[in-house]
Amino acid sequence: MTTVDEANSLGGFGHTQTALMRLLLRNKAGLTVDGIAAGLSVTRTAVNQHLTSLERDGYVLRKEVVATGGRPSRVYGLSERGMHLFPKNYDMFSLKTLEALIETIGADKAKAVLERLGVDLGKDVGVKLSGEKLSDKIHEITKVLQDFGFDAHTDDASPNAAPEIKAYNCIYHALAQAHPDVCALDLAFLRQAAGTDVEHVSCMAKGDNACQFRFSSS
Repeated sequence: MTTVDEANSLGGFGHTQTALMRLLLRNKAGLTVDGIAAGLSVTRTAVNQHLTSLERDGYVLRKEVVATGGRPSRVYGLSERGMHLFPKNYDMFSLKTLEALIETIGADKAKAVLERLGVDLGKDVGVKLSGEKLSDKIHEITKVLQDFGFDAHTDDASPNAAPEIKAYNCIYHALAQAHPDVCALDLAFLRQAAGTDVEHVSCMAKGDNACQFRFSSS
């Protein structure tokens, strides 16, 4: 059973274990020992030691065996207990209230309410960032999302591509799975804060590995 302390903090883990679990969070299909070692720039021995400890305590689990050309390799992923270590800054009352709103007034009206809420949340951020370059805005918006509880990161892979933000957790994942229109809040917030249109490229509530938001540079 996950405790309240576990659900709110990764503070009880060392740097490498925390980095290992964040790596698995961003690779929900799982990784081999070699994949983890490459991602963390540590030895296989170190990875195995940490996996043994994390698996014993129920934070990591072994998944299916995959072929790697020659011998089969074991894949590791986060367990449900491990997923709960990452912050979700909402309480059960807020979650139930939002769900009741959607079920009471209907999906279309609830979506409009959520969009207005997103706009309101994004106004102060948008004013603060007014006049900044889009790339600078995206970095600041990413920090705001992190404060909200998202494991959000700016994708700077290609300087010529449209700027993107990826979030590897969702602070209301279960609700978004049942009511996808909840994502309207995020999109409205991002549009208002950035002052430009936003494309929801991928969504964890639909089974994708991360929520990916692409900002229009026009």
